Amino acid sequence: MKIAVRYYSRGGNAKKVAEAIAQAAGVVAKDCSVPVAEPVDLLFLGGSVYWAGLDKHFKQFIAQLDPAMVKHAATFGTSALKKDLDKEADKLMQAKNISVATRSFRCWGEFAAVHKGHPDATDLQQAAVFAQTVMAELK
Repeated sequence: MKIAVRYYSRGGNAKKVAEAIAQAAGVVAKDCSVPVAEPVDLLFLGGSVYWAGLDKHFKQFIAQLDPAMVKHAATFGTSALKKDLDKEADKLMQAKNISVATRSFRCWGEFAAVHKGHPDATDLQQAAVFAQTVMAELK
């Protein structure tokens, strides 16, 4: 199975989660400035929620995705306010006819004095389990 991991991270929270997912998948996480240049069976795609929404750079990455290059996607994210706030990435990819896994991963992200130390080791371990579970379900 060909897998790619892409993320957008301003403060490093989503990058940490992306790297945990990539390690579990046996690939290298790359930020959203690197396009998906070859077909993948599974794209793990994540970012952080900023002021109750996705960053415009993250949205632009999704907008340029070619559905012929991405068979399935699974999303992950971090937030300092509410873990379940954002499903916007899923909706944007579904609108492009990209199949999105029913499972997603969300955890707290540190911002200023909120959620200090997150994502922590437990969050990152849970992200790795999420990746392994999604990959197993697609086999």
